[in-house]
Order: sequence, then C-alpha cells, then structure tokens
Amino acid sequence: MRRVYIIVFTLVLIFLFAFTYPTETAVSPNIRIDGQLRQFTPGAHIFNNRTMIPVRFVVEDEALQGQVYWDNQLQKVAIDCKGKYVELFIGNNQARVDGEFIYLDAAPYIFQDRTYIPLRFMAESLGAVVGWDQSLSEVLISFNQKPRVCAYYYRSFNEFQENAPLFTDVLFRWLECNSRGELSYEYKDRYDEAINLAHSKGLNTHASVVLMGKDPLHELLSSKENRSRLIGNLLDQVKNNNYNGVNIDFELMAAADAGNFTTFLRELKNALGVDKDLSVAVFARTGKEKWASPYEYKKIGEIADWVVVMAYDYSYTNSAAGPIAPLWWVKEVTAYMIQNIPREKIMLGLPTYGYDWASGLKTTSITAPKLQALKEKYQVTEGFDYQSMSPYYNYVDSNNKYHQIWLENEFSLSGKWDVAISNQLGGISFWRIGNGFDDLYKLLQKNQTMQ
Repeated sequence: MRRVYIIVFTLVLIFLFAFTYPTETAVSPNIRIDGQLRQFTPGAHIFNNRTMIPVRFVVEDEALQGQVYWDNQLQKVAIDCKGKYVELFIGNNQARVDGEFIYLDAAPYIFQDRTYIPLRFMAESLGAVVGWDQSLSEVLISFNQKPRVCAYYYRSFNEFQENAPLFTDVLFRWLECNSRGELSYEYKDRYDEAINLAHSKGLNTHASVVLMGKDPLHELLSSKENRSRLIGNLLDQVKNNNYNGVNIDFELMAAADAGNFTTFLRELKNALGVDKDLSVAVFARTGKEKWASPYEYKKIGEIADWVVVMAYDYSYTNSAAGPIAPLWWVKEVTAYMIQNIPREKIMLGLPTYGYDWASGLKTTSITAPKLQALKEKYQVTEGFDYQSMSPYYNYVDSNNKYHQIWLENEFSLSGKWDVAISNQLGGISFWRIGNGFDDLYKLLQKNQTMQ
C-alpha cells in the first residue's frame, strides 16, 4: 500500500512539474515599449521559443498599469488592462479575451512562485504591435506604431473584397504610360466596384502607373514636355477618381537617367501638393552591388511621402533557383535603406508569389492555384531552408525534368514583418493581391493591423 502512495505522489509531482515549471530559462531577453527599455525583476524567460513575462510586469509597468486577479481554485489569472479583460489558465493553451477563446502556443506556468504569461499574446491582445530584434535579443512593443499595409491591386477583386479590412492603402496597378506621358488602362474589369469598395472601407487609394524599359523611360524622363504631359494626366486621374495619391513604378531605367527621374518626381510632388501622397517603388539594394543604380535614394526619400522598397526577386528569372527574399538579405537591404531614406517613409516590400525553376534557368511564376494543380498532378515534396528562412518545393514533371519552387509562407513572412517592426519602418507593401496565397493575410490578422 505504501508503495502505491509513493507512486501516486510521484505522479502528482511529475504532473505539477510539467505544467508549472519551464524546461528552459535562457538569458532574459530585453523588452522595449515605444522605444524605451524596461527594467524589471524577475526578468523575462524564453520558453518554447516564446518570451514569457511575470504577471507583475503588467501591473507595475507605466505603459500598462493593469489590475490582476487570481483564482486559486481554477488556477486562473485574470488581467484588466487597457479596456481588455484577459483570462489565462496555468498549464492551459486556451485563454479568453473579453470572453472570446483564443489558442496560445505557449501556456502560462508558475516558476519560483511567479506566474508567467506569453508576452506577445498579452501585448497584441491590448492592441500593440510586436516585433523581435534577433541581434539584440529584444522584444519591441509599440502601442503608438500603426504600420501601413499597402497592397497592390491587380485583377483581383474577390481576394481584395475578402481581405480589404487588413489594408490601410491600396495601389491600383491598372494604369500604364508610354514614352510620351500618355496614360492607358491595362484592364478595367470591375474597375468601379474596386474603387467603391476601397472608399467604403476607408482605405487610402492610389493610382499606380507603370512603365518599364530603358529606352521608353529615357524618352519620357529626358523631355520636359513628356514629363509635364504625364503629370497633367495623373492629376486628372486623382481628381476624377478621388485618389489619395499617386504611386510611380518605373523599372529597368538606365542609371544615366537617375537625375531625370528625380526631377520628374520633384515636379510631380509639387503638382500634387501636400494633400496628396506621392509614393515611389524602387529596387532593393544593400550598397554592395556592382551595378549603377537608376535611383537616387536619398533625394527620392526627401521628395516622396513614402517609398516602396521591392525587397524581393533576389533570385529571379535567368538566375539559379533560390529564395525570392532571403531574410539575411532583407535585413541588409533594410539597413542600407535606413541610411538613405527616413525609416518612417519606408514600406518594406514583401512577395506573395513564387517561381518554378525547371532543369536550370527556365522560370515561371507560381500562384496558389498553380501550386495546387502541381500537387494534384505530381509528387511534390516540401522543404525549408533555414539559412535564407525560405520554404521550397521539389518535383519531377512528366518529361522527367526536375523542378524547384521557391516562395514564401506565413513563417518566412513573419520574419520580414519583424524586420519592419523592429526597425520602426513606416509599414509594409506587397505584390500582390490576387496570387491566391493567404499566408500574409493570416500574419496580418495575427498582428492586428486592421485599421
């Protein structure tokens, strides 16, 4: 009988230990709230790759000043803070926020008579934006930062309609211009519906105009007459459609036209005035590149209201198969851009597409429907490259050709989101609505960027 008691007692201890004590208590990470470093004892833990904080932090921190209630019978801690009522249960992955159940990927626990709760969950429940600076081991919490989410619209009404509340700005990429500065529509299907939907949701709308190619861009930008014609046509677009601004997407310019491009942007901004935004898309750059840039980044940063940094296509058509936007490269791009453009003006561009490389350099773009069709037709295997923090797929087609697909998923995009937040950038942009992948939308929902 005594042996039975001992076994039962041991099992109880094991149960309590499993649910009330962390298995890892690494060096305590730093926490910054609205840029200010917090000092508190005991410090935070890293547990199951999540930052856990003692409940007393929520009570004592000047930005939170919450009230905490403990129910010993239910092993529940309730927190009343910033108009939210949060209930967490020791050892339980379910919590409640204002009565609504939410799943936690790290359950609360008790360690050395202190109750620890997941920091990201708590901060986001209170309306904060949360980022992580790996280099400094710092959690970055902002109650004041409201990052812009700028979505490029391109033939994608249904996906836009479904996810519009997640965006702050929509850039309608349906305008093209020619070398004379004349505008035309690439498409106009569901044109009125898209604009009306954006206005009804309170989104900022922008006329996005594209021109690509060295020769047509030189003819446009080197001529004052052509520049003036384009500016006049863009002003008509803004007036007729009640746009909040204009987005310029000129690519594949000659480096010799960098000054002409800057002149055009200055003229356009002067014509738009202070009430309308000018945004500019530019190629990503780390400063280590050998090619001359057609973009005068510092001058563009002075002129434009915000700048879309296209931090993707690191691996592209006619290059070897590889990641679209490796995280280490995105960090280098961000560091360089911050040196040249005010950080609050930078929109970090994210990709929501992929490329399929077939037996060498031949490349086609991948959308969600295309990927699903390949999975149904071939045996597709999935992998993840931790060096670049990017997912990939492999398969062999019916012609016995080996393929490799590189794209993004929610996990890889979250790393880039944290780069934008930790560097206090103005927000993110992405190309584009309509590729069918919902990973970015899931990320935006989790980070509560709905405006």
